[in-house]
Amino acid sequence: MADTLTLYKLIVLKMLDQVETPLSNSQISEFILEKEYTNYFTLQQVLSELDESGLVTVSTSHNTSLYRITEEGRKTLSYFIQKISPAIREEIDSFLQEHSY
Repeated sequence: MADTLTLYKLIVLKMLDQVETPLSNSQISEFILEKEYTNYFTLQQVLSELDESGLVTVSTSHNTSLYRITEEGRKTLSYFIQKISPAIREEIDSFLQEHSY
């Protein structure tokens, strides 16, 4: 289970690393849930743990949580990027392009 949580965290970090602006909880959820990687509750746990560990920052705007990767998050992602399969990386790229994030 720990390995799958790690993968979800890396997926979120990869998404945030590739965009200029912060992503909302619903934008991140849309990708993760659409691809059926995990369920909503596990994703919320992942986002919370990323925030607690300082790998992302969360700000709230108009009742929306906005996530942004930190420098620490970028370093962590660079160490573990190979844990995300090329297929998943491609899905992330496609999703972000399709939605113009």
